Amino acid sequence: MSDKIKDYIVITTFALIIFGTLLINTITPDSTVSKSERKSLQQFPKIAWSIILEKGDDAKPISVKKRVDTFSKEIKKFTKDFETYASDQFVGRDAYRRLKASIVFNVFRHSDNNDIYIAEGQASKYISKVNDAAINMIIKGYNHVYNTMLKDGPNVYFSIIPDKNYFIAEENGYPSIDYEAFVNKFKTELNSNIKYIDLFDSLSIGDYYATDIHWRQEKIEDVVNKLAAEMDFETGNAQYTENKLEGFYGVYYGQSALPMSSEELIYYTPNNDGITVRLLNEQYSAQGITKFEEVEMYNLEKYIREDPYDIFLHGPKQLIVIENENASSNRELVIFRDSFTSSLAPLLVESYSKITLIDLRYIANIFITDEMVQFKENQDVLILKSVEVLNSGSIKFIDENGKLIK
Repeated sequence: MSDKIKDYIVITTFALIIFGTLLINTITPDSTVSKSERKSLQQFPKIAWSIILEKGDDAKPISVKKRVDTFSKEIKKFTKDFETYASDQFVGRDAYRRLKASIVFNVFRHSDNNDIYIAEGQASKYISKVNDAAINMIIKGYNHVYNTMLKDGPNVYFSIIPDKNYFIAEENGYPSIDYEAFVNKFKTELNSNIKYIDLFDSLSIGDYYATDIHWRQEKIEDVVNKLAAEMDFETGNAQYTENKLEGFYGVYYGQSALPMSSEELIYYTPNNDGITVRLLNEQYSAQGITKFEEVEMYNLEKYIREDPYDIFLHGPKQLIVIENENASSNRELVIFRDSFTSSLAPLLVESYSKITLIDLRYIANIFITDEMVQFKENQDVLILKSVEVLNSGSIKFIDENGKLIK
């Protein structure tokens, strides 16, 4: 075979690969969500021609320079969005991500991929540094919440949920923070009237999903018992139906792109007809109107969406109220929560007649009104946060003057 024929074969093969890939990506319908990566995918961007071609008015026509600047900005935005779109919608994206992760681990012998590692059968994302600014802001913020909302009656508690790194990082050679110092900072700098409850000794690595950040609802009986002992509420009379869902993949499965087995998700439904669950309608809330809508405790439709863990109390929400007319007491509980509490709260409904869950990542403290929750004497208030959320800086607090607390 002559060199000329070889060249033709190489060029033709290369062209077929390039144009074939382009054709496949062009005719394949775009996806809206990547379930493995837990994110929405970029859709084909559009140029805002209406803004570019805006006429202005006779008194103040739009200058050529301004029109050119507007056009330039739109083109830059389109280019940036298109790059994301091309990456997000590339056919076989997940296969390429798995190939890249496999090469990183097995060829280059990296110990992690995207800061996610696997040890003792568990996937985890290591935390190598404490975010001091975030911690200081949270401490000041909750002290402000205590002084403005909680000091006149409720019994206030604070607890930290350890991340999986606490159990497996250091002994497997991965970066780890000083958890004792992390906890002590909150214990010493939060208002002295806020009682700390230590949950670290009530959990083990087996209590968490192997592919996810969260604990398993069926594994946290010791956590419930520890809270009950410290907060003096009754447990033991609750009756639940155990439900199972197959094929659960957690957030670390998608982020790491590593081959891991699916898990079983178990959730408990209280055997009690007197329970109602209401969500704050966030659309009305944004307009300054307090309106609730009644929902089921578990939203099974979430299981086939971006994050299957969101079946627990419908996932991230501003405010949720659970009432039980057949509870073992007439006590009330307010939890300043994060996502871990979504699976914990259903296990507490038999002990409290009313549980209100507030997530300050999605509703600012100054927007919490008496129509949403009333803080009162002999009520229990639990500030329950995971290490990841406390260290992320995702919670913001606003003072009475409307300024961000730093």
